[in-house]
Amino acid sequence: MRRLGGLGACLAASLALAAAAQAKPVTGIVRDVSSGPAVVVHATRAHAANLPYDGGPVLHANRTHVIFWEPAGSGLTFDPGYEQLIEGFLANVAADSHKTTSVYGLTGQYGDGHGPAAYDSTYGGAVVATDRLPPNGCSEPPVAGPGWSVCLTDSQLQAEIEHVVRSDRLPTTRDDVYFLVTPKGLGSCIDAGPTDCALGRLPTGYCAYHSQTNDGLVLYAVIPYNAVPPHCRSGNPRPNDSTADPAVSVISHEQSEMVTDPFGNAWINSSGQEDGDLCVASFGAPIGGSGDRAWNEQIHGGHYFLQEEWSNFNGRCEPRAKPDRLSFRAAGLARPVGSIAFLARASDPEGQIVSYSWSFGDGRRGGGGAVSHRYGRPGRYRVVLRTTDSWGNWAFYARTVEVASAGAGRTPRAAKSG
Repeated sequence: MRRLGGLGACLAASLALAAAAQAKPVTGIVRDVSSGPAVVVHATRAHAANLPYDGGPVLHANRTHVIFWEPAGSGLTFDPGYEQLIEGFLANVAADSHKTTSVYGLTGQYGDGHGPAAYDSTYGGAVVATDRLPPNGCSEPPVAGPGWSVCLTDSQLQAEIEHVVRSDRLPTTRDDVYFLVTPKGLGSCIDAGPTDCALGRLPTGYCAYHSQTNDGLVLYAVIPYNAVPPHCRSGNPRPNDSTADPAVSVISHEQSEMVTDPFGNAWINSSGQEDGDLCVASFGAPIGGSGDRAWNEQIHGGHYFLQEEWSNFNGRCEPRAKPDRLSFRAAGLARPVGSIAFLARASDPEGQIVSYSWSFGDGRRGGGGAVSHRYGRPGRYRVVLRTTDSWGNWAFYARTVEVASAGAGRTPRAAKSG
């Protein structure tokens, strides 16, 4: 990670001025849900609860960046391992892109005229910012909140994000999304408060939110320190034994919403709820571990306890998309002078298969549900078929075909190989 230097007097003044500015509306607020039973399963709701499409764009791919703010001279720092868990999580999410094995595979059912909000993520890295705190711009609830003395508004936090992006020359394409992660003791409110504040334990208190800078160039989410009982489901299992485990769940929530509703005008209902908001207290059943170390999602080998996301297709909260079914047949003369015909068999229980991609094991490729291929020499070749469904998710099927020498005149023998 790279570390930025302290904040100059000029920028400190600009942050102070930003505090006085009126905060713009934000979307994707994860409301402060008190700790309760570790596992809550939502029943199927009426399809009237489904998210409508408001006509705005979605993200067809996303590149995530993290800004960890440890203000110099404040004494506010992150717990050991906090930053590493969040970085590892986002890297794992990127590595498993297009798979149906985690909750991220549900985003592709939401799209616009240019395609699905596919699970297609890359990780752009992290920055540790040490810029000094500006003057407080807000006041958190004195009783319901954790009693932190530092409180910054969304405008001040936005100014810090913009400063880091400019100073480090970070990218600002429409695919780039930023997470500003703040340490224990750094409180925040949307405006002057004391409502719409981090860990407010009020109907308007929040655990995270996402928004965009005033010029629309940077999509960002604010992720406060949420491991404060009884706030923000902090009593849920922590499979990584880390105070960052609760933050990882809200990062998952916000990333999904930034992909499906980046500007608050795509997949959002009349109450301002997005796909994560409809499932804010739904975590489903664990699939591994036990007790305080249980986990309900495995992403690229990492274990996490994440909230579910809303599925319009199923009319309920879901932990992951259903996998596609896939196989293929190989038939024909398996000789250098002949061709092998490959016929795919594929189906998607939540949509349809939209493309087929073949790798024939000899360096050549093909496309389509039915293809023929001629091999130049005898041998054993591992043939891999990859399908893409209408949500942008992939499925793979592989078999090994044996091409006999010229004159053998036998059909290919195919052995399943995973």
